[in-house]
Amino acid sequence: MRNFLILFVSIFVSSCGNKVLEKNFELDYNPNEEINLIVPDNGYQSIKIPGHILFYGHNKNFIIASQKSTDSIYRSDENLPFDKMINKVFKTKFSQYWIITLDNENIYGPLNRNEYFEFRKKLKIPENLKLDNSTLDFYVKGQRNDVEYLDPDPTVIDLKNLKGNSAD
Repeated sequence: MRNFLILFVSIFVSSCGNKVLEKNFELDYNPNEEINLIVPDNGYQSIKIPGHILFYGHNKNFIIASQKSTDSIYRSDENLPFDKMINKVFKTKFSQYWIITLDNENIYGPLNRNEYFEFRKKLKIPENLKLDNSTLDFYVKGQRNDVEYLDPDPTVIDLKNLKGNSAD
């Protein structure tokens, strides 16, 4: 019984940091200073959107996200120390976009800004579903001073209704 209680508490504590969105999709902060979209599976995590999710929106039919992909910005042959690599990633204005249809769990991305808007139309994503959530507060209570958190693209991010961005 004691072992079961210890196992239950450790699973509960380790999962407390995740933010559940829809169905079985969760935002997960990882030690590489990234926030991924994952699906937990028997103690493991299947990463559905890697890199660092900055802004997201969701409803019962779709999850949409704006993300910085480390491997699209930083080249491994640069051989930078970790802190300089992360600094390079977070100083760039480069973002990619993702769409997940929850009925069949199809994943569209990475998309550039124009492709993102095209897929929104093609998939008939409602106008009221916006990128209106920030991960800045989720990211250890605002320790990032990332340029995109402080100056998001208003043509894509719903600044008027943005939640979770302590830079507001």
